[in-house]
Amino acid sequence: MNLERLPNEEKLSLCRKYYLGGFAFLPFLWLVNVVWFFKEAFMKPVYSEQLQIKTCKCHNCFFCCF
Repeated sequence: MNLERLPNEEKLSLCRKYYLGGFAFLPFLWLVNVVWFFKEAFMKPVYSEQLQIKTCKCHNCFFCCF
């Protein structure tokens, strides 16, 4: 899937799905989420959903380490 083609609302929705999926004993999804959305969260120009994506990324990094 190409994240460049998705609207920002869809990116946030997908990020949340991977975040919640990690709680279903699939911590691999947290790692995938961190890698996949890193550029969207920290390297793109600011947009309205970016803060929520950054929050998900920080939580994913924390949970992925444990």
